[in-house]
Amino acid sequence: MPRRRLSRLLPLLLALPLAGQVPAGSWSLAAAPDLTAVINAATAPMNFLTRPIARSRLKQTNPLRARIRIAHPGSEITIQYDDSPAQHMPDDGSPVAWKREDGESFMISARTDPDGLVQTYKAEDGERSNRFRLDPATGSLALTVTIRSGRLPGPVTYTLSYRPSS
Repeated sequence: MPRRRLSRLLPLLLALPLAGQVPAGSWSLAAAPDLTAVINAATAPMNFLTRPIARSRLKQTNPLRARIRIAHPGSEITIQYDDSPAQHMPDDGSPVAWKREDGESFMISARTDPDGLVQTYKAEDGERSNRFRLDPATGSLALTVTIRSGRLPGPVTYTLSYRPSS
């Protein structure tokens, strides 16, 4: 390949995220959708008895997090939301037991794939996956949340944007 063409492609190649890369650092919330509207739309097809219960549970268990910290020391991925205790997971996707501050128990896991980092929570009534994608050009972090449950008419999905924090 001619040197001139390579010199034009090199900046573009360096801007691509590395496959399987764990985004490490700290981020602050920059933008979020109206979660009440997202939850209301997702639960609208439910009957009038179960809809308010589902909406209340989804609102309670999916608060907006103002800060995220991610680290990848050794073979462990650590994620901390706001001032909550850090969650420690093996980086090979193996699930580990974890208990939320309200006492609810989950199996949590973390793994990388070509699109970024995926964290999964599994509970008796459903599953939540957090997909983290780092924009190497800006350092911003996109967090796409997907909630699935047999009790919901379909998945609930929304994306949050975070900017690097110092």
